[in-house]
Amino acid sequence: MSVLTWHDGLNVGVGFMDRDHEAAAAQINHLAEAGLPERIALLPHFIDHCREHFAREEAMMEATGFFAFGCHQGEHQRVLAELDAVLARLRSGEPMDRYFTEDLPGWLMIHRNTMDFVTAEFARANGYRE
Repeated sequence: MSVLTWHDGLNVGVGFMDRDHEAAAAQINHLAEAGLPERIALLPHFIDHCREHFAREEAMMEATGFFAFGCHQGEHQRVLAELDAVLARLRSGEPMDRYFTEDLPGWLMIHRNTMDFVTAEFARANGYRE
């Protein structure tokens, strides 16, 4: 079951962000398809991917003086805490199907369409180059 279909029209125009988002979509699709034991094994890798992606984004925001750095960083921290809580629930035996088929894919798309889109536009307008 594919819950996200990534395509170039979803790119925000910053290479690392676009590559990371495409990889995240693929990981979310795997998590949505997986059973409980496989989710328990896969989710820590997704969390690591998010931590690394968020760190790259935050470094870019700092380098360009992004006006909403604190707000965007706070959302990253909130999501990491949520993912840690979901992993604990998985380990206690809850499959969390709706989270992986609806909530997490929905969050990625909303985050991409709002915070990440604005961040990428700002960074490019303020001289960010990879």
